Amino acid sequence: MNPVRRELRKEERELLEFLLSAEFPGVAELRAQAAQVVVSGECQCGCGSIDLELRFDCPPAQLENRIPVEAFGQAVDVLLFTRDGYLSLLEIVYYLAPPTHPIPRPQDLQLWARPKFEPGKQTH
Repeated sequence: MNPVRRELRKEERELLEFLLSAEFPGVAELRAQAAQVVVSGECQCGCGSIDLELRFDCPPAQLENRIPVEAFGQAVDVLLFTRDGYLSLLEIVYYLAPPTHPIPRPQDLQLWARPKFEPGKQTH
């Protein structure tokens, strides 16, 4: 990642908000974090992935998974990573060459949030 310090661009903010529109444990805290997150790194390959950093202290999310939500589309996956309950990376994975405009549009993606783990409950 190339180190930078900037606000999220409009399409990055829209993608982050789309991912956080899913319901999963800890999403309320992540939504609060998203309101004050900045970009601290940009991937060098042109895929559009960005490191995220909080401007101010806020409560961590209580999450069961480091990647609580993701989205997928035609030859692209978008994963939202956290570290210790804080937003840390918006990763965009293209399975073909990245397009000239690498940030996928939310309307071209489907959300998938990890279900809450319940011990003893079968998930068939």
